[in-house]
Amino acid sequence: MSMPSFPSNGANMTREEALTMIIASIAMEEAALSHILNAEGEKLQYILGTLPGTKPCAGPRDVLAVNKSVTALVETVTQNQMLLKNKLDRVLEFCPPPPCPPTPGPSPCPPPCPPTPGPSPCPPPCRPIPDPPPSCCPDPCERCGPEVPACDRSVLQLTGRQEGMLWNPGCRLPWRLQSLRGEALRWDDRTSTQIRLNPKKSYMVRYTLNICAMSPEEETGTILLKQSPCGAFTDALPLHVTMEHPAKGPQTLQYATVLHPRMCGECELSLVLETAKPLCVERAVLDVMEL
Repeated sequence: MSMPSFPSNGANMTREEALTMIIASIAMEEAALSHILNAEGEKLQYILGTLPGTKPCAGPRDVLAVNKSVTALVETVTQNQMLLKNKLDRVLEFCPPPPCPPTPGPSPCPPPCPPTPGPSPCPPPCRPIPDPPPSCCPDPCERCGPEVPACDRSVLQLTGRQEGMLWNPGCRLPWRLQSLRGEALRWDDRTSTQIRLNPKKSYMVRYTLNICAMSPEEETGTILLKQSPCGAFTDALPLHVTMEHPAKGPQTLQYATVLHPRMCGECELSLVLETAKPLCVERAVLDVMEL
């Protein structure tokens, strides 16, 4: 699993960036708990001999002792879940609400005078208000203007091109569009494996994969969140994959990280498989959100 990447100037983070990092840490804790529960289930399967290639290796007393140990750990995980929920509720209380829509103000010019007889002339028409001069950024890497409201941030959600597709080693995973909002993220069906990121923004990336090995392997592989050009954003740690036996069914992988820009220029993001043999992808979901 990969932990969230904190920016180099962590002490100078804004309040919104700090809240985003806390939410990312909660997501990583949830993913870690899911792996712990999966390991406890495999422990019981090993004791009972239900794993492929194993036989029962314990008596009734040993089974009861292991079951008691698993029960104690599940209770601890349940208590941790309550703490994480309380932590998330507190963070959401401090998240800024969406801005209210602007209310139309009164017209700056008075209405025209009615045609009434008399010597009193109509007031002179209002002078046109000149437009303010356009502002420019001295540095193309700096972000201009006020902070973007939460409802105006770019959000992209992709799903796997098809269910049960074959993912070959060294290849990028193809996607199909589920939803897209904003202009800081771009995706094209002609290059369905790549997501274009704005170099002036920071992003939170998370994905969930249900994969199944085509044949069992003793070695493990990795799934890389690859950037092109390399180093355009902060580095994302790889996700390690175990090539389990196909008879065990698909395994669920979860990943989350935060990317901060390092250099100018548009960056392309993709998911690349680094294993000895291909994998079967039953389901894939990728979310990218502008921070």
